[in-house]
Amino acid sequence: MSEEKKNITIKRSLLLVLIFAAFAAGVFMGRAGWLINTAYESSTYDLPAGKQGDFRFIQPLHTGGEHGAARTVPALKPFRYKVNSLIDSKLKEGRAATVSVYFRDLNGGLHFGIHDQETFSSEGLLKLPLMIAYFKMAETDPQVLRRRLTFAVSTASGGQSSQNQYQPLVPGKSYSVNDLIFRMIVNDDEDARMLLSANIRPEYLDRVFKDVYVNYDPQHHDAPVPFSAYASFYRVLYHASYLNKEFSEKALRYLSRSAFKNRVVSGIPSNIDCALKFGERTVITAQENSVPTAPVEQVHVFGIVYLPNRPYLMGVMARGADREELKTIVRDITTSLFEEVDHQTG
Repeated sequence: MSEEKKNITIKRSLLLVLIFAAFAAGVFMGRAGWLINTAYESSTYDLPAGKQGDFRFIQPLHTGGEHGAARTVPALKPFRYKVNSLIDSKLKEGRAATVSVYFRDLNGGLHFGIHDQETFSSEGLLKLPLMIAYFKMAETDPQVLRRRLTFAVSTASGGQSSQNQYQPLVPGKSYSVNDLIFRMIVNDDEDARMLLSANIRPEYLDRVFKDVYVNYDPQHHDAPVPFSAYASFYRVLYHASYLNKEFSEKALRYLSRSAFKNRVVSGIPSNIDCALKFGERTVITAQENSVPTAPVEQVHVFGIVYLPNRPYLMGVMARGADREELKTIVRDITTSLFEEVDHQTG
């Protein structure tokens, strides 16, 4: 082969290599751009996960999470009487009409309830089982969380938290299901809850209540449910016994970012993780003659406090005439629970 032909062959080969390289670079940049855009979109309404297998909120003393290895701690001594005394003082002062408390040491052992069979207005607390229902579907179909739903117009009632100062949903705009779940849990967005509720088949939500053994019909809107029953949802998340570990962790991470918990748990140090759901609403019921009763305010908080070596589940609910007074009562009781458990744990 002549020198001239060799040069032409080399130049053609080099040209083909350059063309292929340019094409590959274009594909890579396009793929990278898609990944960046996707990461940006999801990071806006999601939380970063830890290393694979590193779980912070589910069974932290048994999975090697950030709370460190478990150490032997003495069993809690009964202290129900202390909490009961505090509640009695609030009731005698007329600061609340009723107060309920639920407590459980998640390492096993002590648990108790005070008026925990008192029924409460459940609508505000339905956000948690609704999130669980969507995550259960996503275990077998991850596309569920990417599905986009279009928001039409706000139909939220006065049940929505008055503290919600986050950017509301925009009529005519579509949002991913994951985005809506984040807004519902973290921002207590009632519009997000109603949009998610309207786009899930009733049997999926029914299944959650039946599987977790909570005697409640979610289609019977705002039917009362015993306060203690709500503990079941947190227990299955903490032990990852209903959702898988990844989705149980995700649910508890969302709850740990709840924007409306600071006032009612301000007595718990800020360095202590808490996965809580807080709610406040005005409850109006009708008597037999259909004449509405005087409005009753309700404030409640339910969730897990991750005290090192002694995580515990608590719920406090108060009803009365003055919402701000009820918040103070709930704060005083959550503080009392924390201080007692912290003192005994050492």
